[in-house]
Amino acid sequence: MTDSPVALVTGSSRGVGRGIAEYFINHGYRVVGCSRGPSSIQAACYEHSIVDVGNDDQVRKWMIGITNSHGRLDVAVNNAGVGTAALALTTTNDLVENTMRTNYLGTFSVSREAAKVMIKQKYGRIINISSIASELHMPGSAAYAASKSAVVEFSKVLAMELGPIGITCNVLSLPLMDVGMSGELNEEAIERYERRLAIGRRATINDVCNVVSFLASPDSGLVTGQVIQIGFVP
Repeated sequence: MTDSPVALVTGSSRGVGRGIAEYFINHGYRVVGCSRGPSSIQAACYEHSIVDVGNDDQVRKWMIGITNSHGRLDVAVNNAGVGTAALALTTTNDLVENTMRTNYLGTFSVSREAAKVMIKQKYGRIINISSIASELHMPGSAAYAASKSAVVEFSKVLAMELGPIGITCNVLSLPLMDVGMSGELNEEAIERYERRLAIGRRATINDVCNVVSFLASPDSGLVTGQVIQIGFVP
């Protein structure tokens, strides 16, 4: 069993997920990460698993392994996601289903299994990553924005269900990042996107980790069901 606090981060092999995982590593946590491919993070306190969060059986088995190895889970960050950009009239049902499976159902499954561990402790912090795309209503974002809106509403319900037990659930809503999050957006779409920001620059990993640190803190026990926007005023 582990005495150090344990943080779970999905989609930790690159980008925002990797930055969050490294933040927790550098702040004394044991970190369990996952993605659909290997990770190059080299740290004694980091464990990586190949997990597709859209596959409920894989999520359940992964969480059982975490519980057996560490006996605790203090923070769960649901970062894994896929970006899609296509006009609604050209978007297939398969694309919508794949987007929802990873972005929403993956968050749902990991949060549910993490909460089962946290309930036994009567403590835990769940942080779900969303996107300001759910607020912008931009052409081409139908599937992606819907999946991230689902994450927001699910997180608010989960906050109400888990609050009496001492577990918080919050949402961090991200703009475009400086770590290659533009996906399939063209330059014109990116410019329109960035003009909607209150602060006219892309967010950095430090910007994100600053908020993650606040939400993950034991001192943030009364902060739950909140959606924190980075650089954007809804």
